Amino acid sequence: MELAVLHSALVSDSPDGELELSPPILRLLEGVERSLESPNSRRAYRTSLLHFFGWCRAQSSVTTFSRMAVLQYKDSLVAAGELQEDGRLERRYAPATVNQRLAAVRALAQEAADQGLISPTEAAGIQRVRGEKSQASRTGMWVGKAQLDRILRIPDRKTLRGKRDFAMLAVLFSTGLRRSELVGLPVAALRQQDGQWGLIDLVGKGGKLRSVPLPLWVKDAIYDWLGATRIVQGFMFRSISRHRRLGAVQMSDESVKLILSHYTVTENLGGFRPHDARRTCARLLRASDAALEDIKELLGHSSIQTTERYLGKTDAFKRAITNAIAEPSHTV
Repeated sequence: MELAVLHSALVSDSPDGELELSPPILRLLEGVERSLESPNSRRAYRTSLLHFFGWCRAQSSVTTFSRMAVLQYKDSLVAAGELQEDGRLERRYAPATVNQRLAAVRALAQEAADQGLISPTEAAGIQRVRGEKSQASRTGMWVGKAQLDRILRIPDRKTLRGKRDFAMLAVLFSTGLRRSELVGLPVAALRQQDGQWGLIDLVGKGGKLRSVPLPLWVKDAIYDWLGATRIVQGFMFRSISRHRRLGAVQMSDESVKLILSHYTVTENLGGFRPHDARRTCARLLRASDAALEDIKELLGHSSIQTTERYLGKTDAFKRAITNAIAEPSHTV
């Protein structure tokens, strides 16, 4: 595909300084978005492709959408930054950002091929552009059972907010739900199946369905919250105003992070994230003898390798299942 198409599509700016895309480019962008099931992925790919289109506009020497053009784009991402006084380059884009943007460009190449704008051979060449290897990565945090018990004792379960927070923390740590899954939980998901209480037919990442068993103490914590608020349908967890009024819409993903941080900071766990609660769940289950395949299914991972990364390469963790995460002692 001639990048002249991109250049002509991007020659004008809107009054607010944003790129204005022509119909051919919009069709490509919309095609890429349609291929993605997750709203978060659609937003991330759109942002990445708008960045790529802007880069194309600024490159007078790049005339075709090819493997070479994408390699130049990758080099520009890696080299972007500021040179410090000590001679060290302070990078603008982390390896994860570089790789996400390249993934979006690969998807663009596939869509361009599907629309007949480039040949399958050209698309394959672009898709062979490798991402950048990360020199270091966040290993993540997790807590042991004793520390988890202390965290779960903190919410004041005599208050409405405490009931909600305890139930949300209980679900997070015992089931390993993603925060988007937690805030999107409908009341109808809480029911029995084959004599086991659980969250049934959850819609997870990539639109995949799974059912998650619940320990009885977690089910009781949810019922305590639902009974106090008389919520019988819609979203299970709601925001609470200063005047004890319940929100009617879905809580934000960020609210889960804030609630979790509020309770974990007392354990000197600054920066503890919802994904760390997910990691904690996986490690506690493995330590109690759950099969690796069971943990994979519980977390909704697409591959066993992802589950293994959560657990880490250590012999200290055995095998477990959700009921192994017992109710914390001395809870109110």
